[in-house]
Amino acid sequence: MWQRFGEAQGSFRPVLTLFSHHGRVLTARTHAHPLRRSLDRGWPAPGWKSAGALALLCSGVAWASLPRVATMPVGQQQQWQALGVAPLSNGGVSGMPMAPTEAVEAADFVPKRVAPVAAPVVAPPPAVVPTGPMRIRGRVGDGLYWSLRAAGASPQVAAQYLAALATEIDVGEVGPTDGFDLVLGADRQLLYAGLSRAMSSSLQLVRWNANGRSEWINAANADKPAPSVGGLMMPANGPVTSYFGYRYHPILHFTRFHAGLDIGAGWGSPIVAAADGQVIGAGWSGGYGREVQIAHGSGIVSLYGHMSEIVAQPGSFVHAGQLIGYVGSSGLSTGPHLHFEVRQGGNPVNPLGVRLVSAPVVDTHLASAVKARLAALLKVGTHG
Repeated sequence: MWQRFGEAQGSFRPVLTLFSHHGRVLTARTHAHPLRRSLDRGWPAPGWKSAGALALLCSGVAWASLPRVATMPVGQQQQWQALGVAPLSNGGVSGMPMAPTEAVEAADFVPKRVAPVAAPVVAPPPAVVPTGPMRIRGRVGDGLYWSLRAAGASPQVAAQYLAALATEIDVGEVGPTDGFDLVLGADRQLLYAGLSRAMSSSLQLVRWNANGRSEWINAANADKPAPSVGGLMMPANGPVTSYFGYRYHPILHFTRFHAGLDIGAGWGSPIVAAADGQVIGAGWSGGYGREVQIAHGSGIVSLYGHMSEIVAQPGSFVHAGQLIGYVGSSGLSTGPHLHFEVRQGGNPVNPLGVRLVSAPVVDTHLASAVKARLAALLKVGTHG
């Protein structure tokens, strides 16, 4: 058998040599029957179209070979969601099927887990802010302002206290051994400003509201006011049309002594008190018409005539600049103006030369009321 194979191999050697020299390759097509070659369609030469079709075919096969996500009943999906993982058949990276047992049974519905709610933080109760009157006391020490702040006074209250003291003394003269005493109202407004001084008289200042104005009254000297020095203020706004002295009277038509000043103010202009004092007369007075008289102490009285309306009440106490009436032309008058007259010991004097050097009139009722108010304030409890 091996001898025949060698003979056959020797017979094909020339044919193979021929094809190797001429580069021809035997194919079924080139050596097929002529009729078959005529019926056989020619295959197209390989190109980009063939390559694209082949790539599309391969991608479709690859997609078809991918694993399909299995459809899972709703109950099983809820169980997997309750476990927080996804099954391998549903695309999860980990998981395992769970078979119902005595310890683990299938549930129709697993509620969503709720995160534990942190215990509420109980805020500390708000600090109780006193709403009633409050009293603050202490020593001046190195500085009055900062001692007030350290004792519990707010910046606003400390400023009010210093302003109250400034109405009576130079605050810079307060010594380190002096003691301060404050009483605040429910609205934390300063009602009392006290200062006990080692080298001088003490202060007991009470806030007093009267006639639409607020002032500090030293209760320690309410019934013993200190002498004051000052002149009179002009009681109306206007020029002086007739001065103090002899003049030709415009109505009586003869020379006559004019006991005051005529101020040419318009009808209805306000008239104010020329200085502090007590109203001792308010009404009609002959040729003066509607008139107001104010006593300023030491026998000095101011008179305001020819008013159109009187505001001041007899017996009341008024301050310099306080409204007492309005300009008019009542009585013996040729037109609206104010007759301003000053008498000392019952005799008329030139109002422009008067300087009040006397003790103010003491309002005994006011002094008693201030002292009663002081006694009530000093009963307030202390703070600090």
